[in-house]
Amino acid sequence: MKRKIGLLTLLGVFCLTIWANPDDICGVWLDDNKDGKTLFYKKAEGKYEAQLIWLADSLDSSGKPLRDKRNPDKAQRNDLLIGKNVMQMDWSEEEQCYILHYAYDPKWGMTGTGKMWVKGDVMTIKAGKWGIRVTRTMDRVE
Repeated sequence: MKRKIGLLTLLGVFCLTIWANPDDICGVWLDDNKDGKTLFYKKAEGKYEAQLIWLADSLDSSGKPLRDKRNPDKAQRNDLLIGKNVMQMDWSEEEQCYILHYAYDPKWGMTGTGKMWVKGDVMTIKAGKWGIRVTRTMDRVE
């Protein structure tokens, strides 16, 4: 009996994976530190982007909107953080996940690559650079 239940559970998980909807990523997500919201949207078929739309602390000490002062590209250091494109990804049907081609963390001024998964209202991001790997989660808010 336990074997049949295990087999049915495995079959159910397999069916959910096969029928994953790549557009499940679209919407507004709150990061695991609860200090930033990111809007994920469809750019083209199978291609998605994300932009920073809210920060808990969005003003500098003089009351002006935060700028991207840690960006490795000096030409972008005066860009506003709110509205900044922070991720670009493609849906991989074969791997049933999003392949993250570009992920930018303005707190550190670093970019990286990785993979992303969405299960219900939780997104898991595994990304890194130079052998340093980070796992983050985000919760859907809209």
